[in-house]
Amino acid sequence: MSSFLATKSVPVSGSLFSGGGVGDAGIEWGCKIPVVAALEIVPSRAQLIRKNFPQTKIFEGDIWKLENQYVAYFKKILKGKRPWLLTLSPPCQGMSANGAGRISSSIREGKRPKEDERNRLILPGISILEKLQPDWFILENVRRMENTVIRNEADEPENILQCLGRRLHPFRYSIRSCVIDLSSFGVPHHRERLITIGCRIPEISNSVSLEEGIYSKELSLFHAKPSHGRNCKNKLVSLRQAIGHLSALDSQKRLEDKSDLFHSIPKWNSKQYFWMMHTPEGKSAFDNFTCPSCSYENQKKDSVLCEKCGAPLARPTFHMNGKSRLVKGFKTSYRRMQWDKPASTLTMNSGVISSDMKGHPEQNRVLSLREILILSTLDHPQWGQKYSFKGIKFGRCHPKGGFSQKLVREVIGESIPPLAMSSLVDHLRQLEKK
Repeated sequence: MSSFLATKSVPVSGSLFSGGGVGDAGIEWGCKIPVVAALEIVPSRAQLIRKNFPQTKIFEGDIWKLENQYVAYFKKILKGKRPWLLTLSPPCQGMSANGAGRISSSIREGKRPKEDERNRLILPGISILEKLQPDWFILENVRRMENTVIRNEADEPENILQCLGRRLHPFRYSIRSCVIDLSSFGVPHHRERLITIGCRIPEISNSVSLEEGIYSKELSLFHAKPSHGRNCKNKLVSLRQAIGHLSALDSQKRLEDKSDLFHSIPKWNSKQYFWMMHTPEGKSAFDNFTCPSCSYENQKKDSVLCEKCGAPLARPTFHMNGKSRLVKGFKTSYRRMQWDKPASTLTMNSGVISSDMKGHPEQNRVLSLREILILSTLDHPQWGQKYSFKGIKFGRCHPKGGFSQKLVREVIGESIPPLAMSSLVDHLRQLEKK
């Protein structure tokens, strides 16, 4: 172990749980650091990496099975030297604040603890870090990962961050983790993520105590300072600044801009259209108490018909047993965004109006594919090249454009914005220069 630790690193990167390589764009295109290998289990995502990063070696499949091949490839092409950076974005859908007590009790009773197996994918990721020992690693995930408990390699319950520290501190890694809203890096949508960074360069890592906890509410030495927002020269990038120049669309009358097939949206039914056409900017259709017919301001919270004239209110309803009832849901659904603020978090359901805050500020529609590409910063002039979704088979493809609208929304919704990744990585390089 000590002899390998002493070897020099090579200025290249590798990614695990790579998605479509969206975060890798910030590293290779933004920071000019080659991403020489990527590991991804979903075939459509792996195809996207092949298409957009033709020089990157793709390991497609289960990380548990491909771990040794991935490590062997790095050691072969780097001739025994270490990579400068590895990034990990394990699946976040399974992350939850499971209590250690519940898992411990299940293990003692000889039962399989109730858990999401996706949470344990971090274990082979840690194993790869142990074997390749990059100068830096960046682990990106949802903020609740800080409280997630898994069964570790010894079949014992352990917090993920504590497991990370226990396994990697012997390899001289100092590790720090904090929650960052990536809009603070100029990304035009809010996206809170737990960013965990590890360093094994003595001149830098020795200044960070191993005795302190990994997680902190404050930015560490390893984390880039905000470039946008409060106490910064640059204000947060608003929705208006990012997409205000695009042509108007309508979820019933104009679903697509013929000059840009990515500037397209799904169609709404008549009820959704009625609810949202009466919803003001920044508000939810659940708040539509004013009657569209007589302008009476209704008072009852569960009203779906006007208390004065009996006309339907523009509130989300469903019909059951001969009666209209208010849809049960979060008050952030059927809600419009605000022009002069960053967009809400882009999710895999960015095309669904009933999902969390997905409405355009004033037009009767959700955001188009082009708009989420811009807001994700994947479609950014800084990169000097375009990311392509065309030609990848994933469900129904656009008949003229040759791309899957569903694939675009899902890949964007689960990826770290490349502008944020570029900011994080560039900060690490600046630390080394200092």
